[in-house]
Amino acid sequence: MTQQAAVISAARGLDANARVLGTLKMVLNAVMLDIDAAALPALAANPQVVSVNLIHDYELDLSETVPYIGATELHDLGVDGTGVVVAVIDSGVDYYHIAFGGSGDPADFANDDPTIIEPGTFPTDKIIGGYDFVGSNWPNTDEEPDPDPLDDGAGGGHGTHVADIIGGELGVAPGVKMYALKVCSSVSTSCSGLAMMQAIEFAVDPNGDGNTSDHVDVLNMSIGSQYGDPRYDDTSAAVNNASAIGVLSVVSSGNGGDKPYVHGTPSAATTALAVAQTEVPSSTLDVLEVVEPEEIAGIYQAVFQPWSVPLSTTGPIQAPLQYGDTDGDNLNGCAPFSGDLTGMIVLVDRGACNFTLKISHISQAGGEAGIIGLIAPGDPFTGADGGDRPIDIPGFMISQAHSTMLKNAVAAGDVVVSLDPANSIALVGHVVGSSSRGPATGTNEAGPDIGAPGASVSALAGTGTGTEVFGGTSGAAPMVTGSAALLMQAYPDRSWAEIRAALVGTAETDIMVAPAAFGGELAPISRIGGGEVRVNRAYASPVAAWDRNTLESTLSFGFHEVTGQLDMIKRVTIRNYSNAAITLRSEVEYRFDNDTSGEVRVTAPTLVTVPANGSVVVPVRMFIRPRLARPLHEWWLNSGSAGASGNALTELEYDGYIHFNGVGNSAGTSIHVPWHVLPRGAGLPQTGFVSSTNTGWVRNNGMAAMYVDTYSLLGTSPEQPKPPQNVGANAAPADLRYFGVQTYPVPAGYCGAEDSFVMAFAINTWDRQSHVNVIEYDVYLDTNSDGAPDYVVFNFDASLSTSLSDGRNVTWVVDLATGASDAWFFTGHNTNSGNTVLTFCADQIGMDASDLLATSMNVDVYAFDWYYRAGAIDAIEGMNVVPLGERYLTLFQGGDVGYTTLPARSTRTAFGIIDFGDQLNETETGVLWLYGPGAPNEVRTWELQP
Repeated sequence: MTQQAAVISAARGLDANARVLGTLKMVLNAVMLDIDAAALPALAANPQVVSVNLIHDYELDLSETVPYIGATELHDLGVDGTGVVVAVIDSGVDYYHIAFGGSGDPADFANDDPTIIEPGTFPTDKIIGGYDFVGSNWPNTDEEPDPDPLDDGAGGGHGTHVADIIGGELGVAPGVKMYALKVCSSVSTSCSGLAMMQAIEFAVDPNGDGNTSDHVDVLNMSIGSQYGDPRYDDTSAAVNNASAIGVLSVVSSGNGGDKPYVHGTPSAATTALAVAQTEVPSSTLDVLEVVEPEEIAGIYQAVFQPWSVPLSTTGPIQAPLQYGDTDGDNLNGCAPFSGDLTGMIVLVDRGACNFTLKISHISQAGGEAGIIGLIAPGDPFTGADGGDRPIDIPGFMISQAHSTMLKNAVAAGDVVVSLDPANSIALVGHVVGSSSRGPATGTNEAGPDIGAPGASVSALAGTGTGTEVFGGTSGAAPMVTGSAALLMQAYPDRSWAEIRAALVGTAETDIMVAPAAFGGELAPISRIGGGEVRVNRAYASPVAAWDRNTLESTLSFGFHEVTGQLDMIKRVTIRNYSNAAITLRSEVEYRFDNDTSGEVRVTAPTLVTVPANGSVVVPVRMFIRPRLARPLHEWWLNSGSAGASGNALTELEYDGYIHFNGVGNSAGTSIHVPWHVLPRGAGLPQTGFVSSTNTGWVRNNGMAAMYVDTYSLLGTSPEQPKPPQNVGANAAPADLRYFGVQTYPVPAGYCGAEDSFVMAFAINTWDRQSHVNVIEYDVYLDTNSDGAPDYVVFNFDASLSTSLSDGRNVTWVVDLATGASDAWFFTGHNTNSGNTVLTFCADQIGMDASDLLATSMNVDVYAFDWYYRAGAIDAIEGMNVVPLGERYLTLFQGGDVGYTTLPARSTRTAFGIIDFGDQLNETETGVLWLYGPGAPNEVRTWELQP
């Protein structure tokens, strides 16, 4: 490029020894130089140079991560994956790159037509075959398959990184052969589901002759979708079917963060080896120190943004903290700052523009450093490089909680903060904050299964020889794929399930989610599975263990509503690969102290002898025995306010490891099997009712407290036939059952300036949803009865984007005339429930207290498949609602109106259903009761009229 050539020429004019390290022209317009620092000021003044930035993070490459997981130790023994074939299902591979034995000439890549195979270019010795199932232009066009799987275009590069980590020259298993199966296009990060399934089909039968004896050994998919339900996902089914043929699928768990159920598909498939991301050994955490005021003084987590200037270059920075511009405007930093920020560290909110643009604006206004504060729960992370420049200062990201704390402090007075590289904290042995968490939607299987470092410097497509940092679980999965390939070479007679079990059962379990300075908590099983991969331990272990029935390496006991006591059993196969019998002593580990009170107990035989070259099956029993004085953890996990709370899930689930340690002559042998269960103490409601008097009683015979939330019943829908017609939508279809309403008058100041009301719509479905982010309910309101809807009330992620980046589900109201939307209430939904409540204020639909008992609106409710927008799955139509026009109201003993709580093992509580007589809601037929937070039957209706 002319501009780059001019910069290179200028650099060499300033320093005759300047050396070009590489150039980028797709992800960045950049020249990378080794140049005398004294020449930098003059080079920066060159009009062709936008900014001069330090190149860093070179230590986070395969020469660090490969030895860390134990792969180099196997290489030294001659185990490098030779004879193993891997399918890389991704965006293709740049087979011209030197990492795969290519020419290393960027011109060869640039001159390649990605729709055809130029003679002599493909396949190669390393990339032995493949196919492009999607084309370069999807989704702007239909899929345009062609025989050339080149990883081309501005949206490409992902698959090249993945392939290099697996089996490139410096990869985990450099001896493997690979197929490049392109399913992600060159203009989009999205990957075609059709293409993915076609690629899996190719992987099990590469020559397409119908005989699967030539199937690959491992397939890597560093792709997936959040909150995916493997029961209704075709790709997950394809993964399971490929395993039945003999293929191990290694799949990234995703980058959704520490949020319940964000773990996606196809990584949630039962036979997949799902991979979480851990930190590379040299990774450190920069911290933000609050110096003043004294009330909040201390250190707080701050994630450095690698596209900005590191503190190692600037040195320590201490300065007053400013929120937004000096006039209190531009709080998100998306516009240039009008004030002089010299001598200040500036905090801005996330959102509305690139991370890089925010820090660039702070930099150009004279700020010493920039801090991006999250505006939703979750851990801070490394933001994407949007290419905005110049950036001449350090940039960081902090959590929503810490950002709010600082903003409040700034509003109250002066705040001084410090950024000092000497305070950084080592992160080796930690889960990366963005790594997705289980359990799996729908099945409640623990997932992910294992972790691996995911920030290796690996091959950069189109550069011939260039590399760059490639992170996320996309970079972690190929570390495990390469590890599996090493074991498959060493032990060719072992099945994919045995390979998976060996990796999971020997992983490093001492993995944290937070440094000691910030709590030092261990990673739960639903975050890290068996631990961080150690392939050298897996290679050396003479034993492996797995679930006999499912072949899983983790004992997932699932979700259960417990009203009394529950006993379960799983049978574990332990295989001995040595020529001598091995005796193992079992020890059950509970991951967290709050799980050891005895209400959940796991047992295994104390001593197990496994014969030479043989196996035994041992029972692992789980006893869930809550008592009134020893209850299960009190349930507070929901899809709304706690929808993104990893802490809530950690507190409620029970998990740990069963360790099998060798004794006597078997001393030194050690494996573990992760276990996980999510029990909810549930109410067991019993009722009696006298229809002639509309009175009755209710009691709770369960071992946990429960509530009864009542509504007027407006509509019903029959259960749909099973299986559902839209299998493959990646989410369980929501089969509507009941719809109800309740109105609550509120005084001025609660919703708006005038007296108003709050309205709540209750929706019950025949099936339960693990997290309500997986489905969308739309309630259309025709508020002027002209036959056309005026507003729609619906539940969705607080981000209002299909990326579901927030994790908390809220009730949105959209004015259909203007398109304006707002959300004032969280969606009411306990996880693993079929009950959902949508709450909103009258002001949001253009009403107030004057509409009580006066205004009728037509109401239709639909359940939508939001993921593919295939239209309504189910509907209840033709209802009408008058605010406060409910004919029926439940009044409980003691004065509770419409809602009451019942303690565990309660006595009878009397109730009466008041009939106001007026049939303002024309379709109202009785009362709808919702039980929660858990009950075997979550709903009860009282039909009081036809």
